[in-house]
This record gives sequence, structure tokens and C-alpha cells, in this order.
Amino acid sequence: MLMVLFCCVRTQLSCRGVREGSRRQPIWSPGLKSTETPVAILRSCGLLKAPPRPRPLLQLPSPITNHQIHSHLLDIMAAKGVVDKQARSHGYDFGGPLGVGAISILAPSVSFLLYFGCNQHGCPPTHLNWAQYVEQVLPTREQFFSLEVLGYFAAYVFGLALLNVTIPVRDRIGTLLKTGERLVYNLNALETFIPMMGALAFGTYLNGWEWSFWTWVWDHYLHLLTAANLFSFVLACGIYLASFRPSKPLLAAGGNTGNHIYDWFIGRELNPRIGKLDIKLFCELHPGMMGWAILNLAFAAHQFQTIGRVTDSMILVNIFQFWYIFDAFWNEPAILTTMDITSDGFGYMLSFGDLAWVPFTYSLQGRYLAMYPLDLGVAGVAGVLLVQGIGYYIFRGANGQKNAFRTNPEDPSLKHLKYIETKTGRKLLISGWWGMSRHINYLGDWIMGWAWCLPTGFGTWVTYFYVGYFAVLLINRERRDDGHCRIKYGDDWKRYTGIVKSRIVPGIY
Repeated sequence: MLMVLFCCVRTQLSCRGVREGSRRQPIWSPGLKSTETPVAILRSCGLLKAPPRPRPLLQLPSPITNHQIHSHLLDIMAAKGVVDKQARSHGYDFGGPLGVGAISILAPSVSFLLYFGCNQHGCPPTHLNWAQYVEQVLPTREQFFSLEVLGYFAAYVFGLALLNVTIPVRDRIGTLLKTGERLVYNLNALETFIPMMGALAFGTYLNGWEWSFWTWVWDHYLHLLTAANLFSFVLACGIYLASFRPSKPLLAAGGNTGNHIYDWFIGRELNPRIGKLDIKLFCELHPGMMGWAILNLAFAAHQFQTIGRVTDSMILVNIFQFWYIFDAFWNEPAILTTMDITSDGFGYMLSFGDLAWVPFTYSLQGRYLAMYPLDLGVAGVAGVLLVQGIGYYIFRGANGQKNAFRTNPEDPSLKHLKYIETKTGRKLLISGWWGMSRHINYLGDWIMGWAWCLPTGFGTWVTYFYVGYFAVLLINRERRDDGHCRIKYGDDWKRYTGIVKSRIVPGIY
């Protein structure tokens, strides 16, 4: 280890000199001789023997890349205890402990308010006085909670978890952690989702839209919502307590403040796992996203049972949201480079968001149309399709470009892209999609949200809750990311934001 540090001082080989290399820019410091490449430096230190000796001391694969040298140096540092896996984080997001405490109460409440405020009695049921509302809308304890449904929900989650660790399809390596490790992820969301949809399609083919399974989902919607809220709360508590185990797992940069409420909400442990099961990645895509698709289909079935057909508006909502879900599964490797996986810990914020908020709140439009059918006509369908197409083009184009660049910045198809290099060794795009704004993908995602809401017409504002909430979410997420990057990159971030000035909407915000 001393030999490595000595070499770094002697040659000014900081993290700038051991980062992943680029054909377009030199990887050594200005004071370094042009002939002293990182490989030559390691050889001069005795860590790599010069040819013709065949066995370098570090046992690096051939050909040796700067990125591999970086990874091996980090491994050495982690082994010597240089990297503190449980370093205490500083600073709060979301208004600190009071803010996250309020969100922890408000968010579940909103998920239930959307049910009680948009139902067969009205959306909202403004024609009812309070006595009528209590009598006709508010549920009894038996209508609100069912232990049997909670058991079914738990079996659904555990069953998907079992499939996640037993379907050996696509193992992918995650991004580099500060310990020098790269976690292996078993990516099989698509391979799980397709057979599930096939089984539901087969059941519907045999029994029609009147199949008892669809009726059961509709009848027990409130029970399922309650079960998802309870399960996500218990899961977050269990993960938080497990983060204090003696083995000292790697903690998230923002979730180790020492305040129990805040760390429980944000997520203290970065990558909680049970064997091969990565709990954060699993919850991000499997139970909630697949449950969202199931709920939408149940809403379409209820509409058919009610009026004898499925309207064009219901078809659009199901297609748009099904495609969004399928696209996430198809591009599952791209999620490994997102902030949720690389930076955020797994706490109540992600547990509740993945298991309860996403499936039950994002499917609001389908549930509304199941109760209040609406036909758009040719012109209406065409207009909604145009909005969806624009949003998806921006969203997928931007995310695809970012993931390709992070995965292999030397890909010939990316030669036209410009970037700046930071002292941390990270490259920040300043052209292409990411030269327009720092989060251009958020804009595409938000535009698609409008296409999900427009099929419900303009008879109620409740179904447009999603685009309002989503705008607030994206702005907050961008602000959090900006704050983290200012700390992480320092002056390089100021230089970057001076080039890419817009945050989300080019030229506006």
C-alpha cells in the first residue's frame, strides 16, 4: 500500500490519473512524463513486473486498462481500511427529520384519500354532505383491512422474490462502489413479467373478462392498498434494524445522519441483500410495477363487466402504462446507473414508493375510467398519441444515451458527444440530449404523464393529480441531485452548470 501511495505522490497520479481512460484526452497529470503511463508507473513501483516475466504481482487481466487499475487500487484501499463504509453523512433533505416525518404520514394518507375522494359516489363526491359521506363512503374495519388479503399480498411479494433468485437469465455488474466492489445483479424482471402476463391472458381467454380473478382484485382494492402500506412499513423497519448488524454493511451517503427517523425514511443501508436477492432492485421493478399492470387490467375488466365493452380511453391508458412498465423491464440494465440504485439507501421512501405509491396511485386514471367510461374519438386518440410519442422519444432517447455513455464511453457511436472530466474521474456530458438540460429525461417522463391523464377528459381534476405531484417530485429530485453533485464534484460542478444551464426544461427551468 505504501508503494502505491509513494508512486501517486512521485508522479502526481491522483484519482485523475487512475480513472477510466479516454482516447480523446490524456489520463496523466501535466507534470507527468508522456512515457510514464499508469502501467509503467506500477511496474516502476514493483507492482507489475516488466516483460518477459509473465506474472504481474497484481494479477491484472490482459490487456490492462486504466479502469481496471483504478478498481484494483480501490480494492487494496478497502482491504487496508482506507474506505470507511459507515462514514457519517451530514446535511438533510426534505426538511430534515420533521419534514420526512410529515411525509411519512402525508404520503400514505394521500394514497387513501385518492380512493375515498374518487369512487363510485363521485370524483370527488362533492354532492354528499358529511353524514352521507360517512355512511356511504367511509369503510368499516372489515372493509378497510383483511388479514387474508395481507397474507395473499405477502405471498405475492415473496413468490416474486423467489423467482428473482431462481431464474438465472442476465447477470450484470453494477457501478463501482466506493469500496472498490461491483455488485452482481440478477436481472430477470422481463423473464418474470412475460410468463405472468401470459398466465393472466390464458385465464382471461378461458373465462372471459368476467373471470373471478379480475372481480376479486376490484372488490378487494382497498384491502390490497392497506396491505401494501403495512407491508412497506414493516419492510422499511426490518431493513433499518438490519443495517446495525455487526458485519457493518456499506451505508448510503445520505442516510447515515444518526437521526433514527430521518435515516429510516431515507434508507441507511445502500445495498441491503439476502443472499442473491438485492432487495432495493427487486422492489424497484418487481412487485409494484407488475402489480400496477395487474390493477390496470382489472380496471379494464370491470369496465367491460359494467358496460359490455372497453372504451378507447381505457385502452390508451392501459397501452401507455403497460408500455412504460414493459420498457422498464426491457431496459432493466439501465436502472443500475440511476440515483435510486447508486446513491440512495433503501428506507421507507423507496419501500412505500415502490410497493404502495406506484401501483395504487399511478393507476388512478384506469380506476376512474372503470367507474366513469369515456370515448375520445379519432381526433382525441390522435392528440393523446402525439403527446405520448413526444414524451417517450425524449425519455428513452436521453436515458439510453446516458446509460450507453456510462457503460462504454469509448463506443464509436458516442464519438460525437462532448464531455468534461472531473477530478473524481467521472465524465459529465455537455452535448447531445444532456447538453439541453441536466435532467432532460425528467421532461420526457413528465410529458408522458400528461398522456396518461388526458384520456380521462376534463370532467374532474382528481385524475390530473399525477402530473402535479410528478412535477413536484422531479423538481425535488433534481434539487437533491444538484446538492449532492455540488459536494461531490466541487468546482467541476460549477464549471458544468455554467455550460449546461437548464435544470429540466431547456431555456425555461
